[in-house]
Parts: sequence; C-alpha cells; structure tokens
Amino acid sequence: MFPMFGGSRASLAFGPVVVLLLLTSTPGCISQMQTDIAANRKRLDSLEEDLEAKRKELEEALAEASRVLRRNSADQGLQIEEIQQRLAAMEGEIAESRHEISGTSKEQAERSLELQRRLSEVARAAGMDVPLDSTEIPTNQKAHWDALNKAYRINKYSYTRGLARAYVDRYPKDAHADDAQYMIGSSYLKQGQAAAALGEFQKVLSTYRRGDVIDKTLFDMSQAFLEVRSCNDAATALKALLRNHKSSKLAPQAKKGLRKVQTLGPADCDDR
Repeated sequence: MFPMFGGSRASLAFGPVVVLLLLTSTPGCISQMQTDIAANRKRLDSLEEDLEAKRKELEEALAEASRVLRRNSADQGLQIEEIQQRLAAMEGEIAESRHEISGTSKEQAERSLELQRRLSEVARAAGMDVPLDSTEIPTNQKAHWDALNKAYRINKYSYTRGLARAYVDRYPKDAHADDAQYMIGSSYLKQGQAAAALGEFQKVLSTYRRGDVIDKTLFDMSQAFLEVRSCNDAATALKALLRNHKSSKLAPQAKKGLRKVQTLGPADCDDR
C-alpha cells in the first residue's frame, strides 16, 4: 500500500464512546429526514399532475370554442358565453395550482437545505467526512489558514479535513500547504483511523519532501503503523526520522520509540 515502507494491514479503529453513541442515533434521524423528503416530492408530483390535467382540459375547451365559431349556429352567442365562463374558471384554478406548486417548491427547497444541514452536522459530529459548501470556506487566504488551525486545535476532525483539502487545492505552492496536508493525516490518527492516516501521511512524503513537517509526519506514521500492527514499517519510519532529521525536537522520542518497537514480538506485530 505504501511504497516507501512496504505493505500494511489496515485495521479498523474505534473512536470515542461519545461518537459511538451519536452514531447509534444517526440512522433513525436520517430515516425520518428521508421520509420527509419523499413526502414533499410525492406532494409536488401530485400537484404537477393536477396542473397538467387542467392544461389538457383548457386545450379541449379552446378546441370546442373554435368549432362553435365555425358552425355559426343560432345559439352561438350563448355557447361562447358558457365557454368563456369555463375558461375563466379553469384559468383561475390553474393560477391557483401554479401558486401552490411555486410555494411548495420553495418550501421543499428550504426544507431540503435544512435537512442537508442537519445531516451534515450529525455526520461531522460523528467524525465522518462531509464536503464543505463554498460558503463555509473563507475566501481570504489568511482567514482560511486561521480557520483551519482553529478547527485542528479543537479537534473538529471533519471540518479540519475539509478546510485542509480546500487549502491544499487553492494554495498548493504556499509554505503552509504541507502543514495542511499533515493535518489531514494527523486528524485521522487522532480519530483512531490509522489506515486512513497513513494514506494522507504518504502524500506529505511524496509531495512535500522539503517541507518542515517531514519529521512530524514520520513520527506519526510510526504510531499509525503500530496501530495496524506493522512493527517493521514503524521501525523504518523512526529510523528515517533519526537519519534525516537528527536535530528534530522529536529525535529523543523517536529513539525511545524505536527501542520499544524493537522489543515487540509476534503477539504485538503481524509482520514478525
């Protein structure tokens, strides 16, 4: 999976108890929201069908009016008056239906937006990745970076990853781009999703080889490898940190961590 370190066996990690409790309540909430959306769509379809029926009736009345005019019968005036009354009544019904459909469409759109917002909030609270709306991303680069740092600092995992991905996409050559990419992997690791974290850390190594977060990335990779029981890869990451970043503040921790990894056996590692 990871060319630099060899294959790793992915494992599923469990988040905090609070997140699990929230996830157990999510299906019922989502099911109710889906039911509401389906009901709104069914009502709108019914109104549109009714409007189409009225349009057909109006067309038939117009055709009848044309036939009456051509016949030039004695009671032509009376028949035309009756037809005009029918046309006026149907036009009123059609106008009313259009107004109702317009109101329902607007109400449905607002309702759908609200449901989407609530679904996004529930998903993000559970640590799930939800794409950010453009309105949620600051247009100013500094404001964007500040918002990303704040979200990362207070462990808003999903929001952190959304902002970080947008930052890397918008400012790929910026000095903070490698930090943003690192935050994506780090947030996964904090959340207990080691396999996902490793994929994002690998992007730091392959894209920002001269960045200032390589030492942190290698150290966190070693922790992620240990969580998926790949001890040899964990040791390789720590050795790379000590060999290429001797002056890093993480060097003492890396040495300690390497000694610990080297003492681990088959009971702790799947690659030994």
